[in-house]
Amino acid sequence: MKYEREIIVSSLVVVAGIILFYLLQERDIAIRMVVRAAGLFGYLFLSLAIVSSEYMLQMRKVFGRPFMNVHHHLARVGIVLILIHPILVAYQFGLNAFLPVFYPFMDFLGLAGRPALYLIIIAVLAGVYRKRIPEKWKNIHALNYLGFVLVFFHAWIIGTDLQYGLMQILWIVLVLIVLAVFVRKHIMPTPARKKNAGKGKQEKRQD
Repeated sequence: MKYEREIIVSSLVVVAGIILFYLLQERDIAIRMVVRAAGLFGYLFLSLAIVSSEYMLQMRKVFGRPFMNVHHHLARVGIVLILIHPILVAYQFGLNAFLPVFYPFMDFLGLAGRPALYLIIIAVLAGVYRKRIPEKWKNIHALNYLGFVLVFFHAWIIGTDLQYGLMQILWIVLVLIVLAVFVRKHIMPTPARKKNAGKGKQEKRQD
């Protein structure tokens, strides 16, 4: 497990290094650099939080920590970053940065980060208050996937740093992994996955 942990951590360092490298290729004023960095790394951490939800037992085996600890840490960082991104945009250009645009369609996709923000916040709140809505929270929490896909289109269409081929490949790989997790977790659940989910619930009760 030690080598698996080292491989995972090394891979994440490489991915973060790629993002940072291309972030620095476009010199900008300080606030714009922070906006871009928050958006890029927010996307990365949200993808990691979503993917970690599919590997409950592996989180404990590889990192020696309960799944929920790893998942929540990743989610917290991702949420903070995606909040910083629009807040600083609004500081620069006004509060209309929080208003979704639905028409024309390409404008909706280019500014899809706006509705994505609300979807992700709702999904997170469902997770926080899951004990109060035990039968519905998972369906609401799944809005994370839709929000993530909308963020993908937002960055792809108007993102400064998505002009580079390697960044485009990275973005496509991350969204495909997230979509694969969604299909496996919500559309084609296997008996083994259900068994692991049951073990994950036992783990949460123990922790």
